[in-house]
Amino acid sequence: MILWHAGIACALVYVTLGRRRIDYRFIILGAIFPDLLDGLLAVTGAIPTSRGPAHSLIFVTLEAIAILVIFKGERRLAVFGLAVGMLTHLVADGMWNLPETFLWPMFGSGFDAVPPEPYQWSLLLAPWQHLSTWAGELVGAGVLAWFVVAFSLGDQERRRLFMKDGYLRP
Repeated sequence: MILWHAGIACALVYVTLGRRRIDYRFIILGAIFPDLLDGLLAVTGAIPTSRGPAHSLIFVTLEAIAILVIFKGERRLAVFGLAVGMLTHLVADGMWNLPETFLWPMFGSGFDAVPPEPYQWSLLLAPWQHLSTWAGELVGAGVLAWFVVAFSLGDQERRRLFMKDGYLRP
């Protein structure tokens, strides 16, 4: 669920932190990163399900520490959005309900297999069987559309500035 995670991450960060010096590009990237990484690991057969290490609290914590150690100043503040976005992903997925994955490796090296991520061909072939997934995507699209309208990102110059630094300007 790409739009769901991107929209919810932007909304959560905006409601809690506002616009101040936050690079929303990194928030969005961090919000979809766990599904990208774990999906890739699942496709290659490295993990049996598409919710693996990137859906764990330790992964987000180690990533945040690495960002704090590697980056300095304004760049650190921008890139830290990756960790914030990943944390919002865990919240949006309700990962605390899957403790074997969320608290990995505390309960062993395995990951919760149920419920599986809803990424499968049946999303397109039988969409009526995945109405909650599509509803989540619509909610995320709606939230992102609100950001586009509220911050005039439809304007070419404002969009160019946003793509340059990720800031939401009044």
